[in-house]
Amino acid sequence: MRRIGITMVELLVSIGVVAIVIGIALPAIQSARESARRMQCQNNTRQLLVAIQSHHTTHGALPSFYNGSALNYPLQEWDLFHMHSWRVPLLPYIEQTPLKEQIAWDFLATAPENSAIAQTVVPTFICPSGGDATTMGWGLKHGSIGIPEDDIAEQDRYHVVRSDYDAMAGIEVLPDPLAPNVNANSVEYVRWGIWGWPVFDTPTTTGSRLLRYRQGRFRDVRDGLSHTIAVVERAGKPTDILNGRPNVTSGNPNADYPGQVGWSASNTFIWSIHANGVGVNESNSVGMFSFHSGGANIGIADGSVRFLSDSSDFETLTKLYGRSDGGLPE
Repeated sequence: MRRIGITMVELLVSIGVVAIVIGIALPAIQSARESARRMQCQNNTRQLLVAIQSHHTTHGALPSFYNGSALNYPLQEWDLFHMHSWRVPLLPYIEQTPLKEQIAWDFLATAPENSAIAQTVVPTFICPSGGDATTMGWGLKHGSIGIPEDDIAEQDRYHVVRSDYDAMAGIEVLPDPLAPNVNANSVEYVRWGIWGWPVFDTPTTTGSRLLRYRQGRFRDVRDGLSHTIAVVERAGKPTDILNGRPNVTSGNPNADYPGQVGWSASNTFIWSIHANGVGVNESNSVGMFSFHSGGANIGIADGSVRFLSDSSDFETLTKLYGRSDGGLPE
């Protein structure tokens, strides 16, 4: 009687063939999934651009960086983490009108009265390459500044859902070489973008009050809308990412993101300015950043979406951010 079966050699060969097939197929599957995620990210960026343009058509200006009635100008630097953000006025244009109608405008965006809003996932603000959208970031509540880190209690924090897309106010371009007496934080060295006209009571972006702020208008963009950034990817929150890894330091052992981590609350200007010399996908705290291989999606003010290579030089970024510096060459 013949025994039916396979030899050990045949079994090993079969296992080897299966391993090779998996080794070939898995990267292709992963690449296809990332391609789909990147396309969804592009669609999100396009939806935001349409919303921004619709808001401008309706109100004659872009959304304000700072919304709500809980605080009055002049605003202290710490106040600028807690107003309702530029994304909130866009909610009706991305099919989120009921969410906007729930906002308690007389209270800060980070106040308990608005915690349900802050902890709501808005799909248009989430890039699928960024991981779990329900992961919460946190910040200190208004009035909790100055509490020693070891003394921070849960009641001192607010919890929020992130946004992977941000409006960058401009880009810092420092003189090279930098003279010893030059203040590197001076707004003199900021090339402002489309998001308005801030006026400070001192010539710095740190430690100064915001005296007044005028919303941006498309007519301010002398370079042309097709040459000027409106929104960028800024993924990785609530973790501070530097060169693809959590930016762990002795002063920040948990790599907590230093700016605003949530979609519903505003940010200070210092954390909304692309830093001097920083490239694409280098840092999510002081520049544009994505988890897409090779670059990041950016939304142009004319409504178009581009994938900007992470090899783009700083001069290109400068021309894309600035609203009146000559524009990006064709």
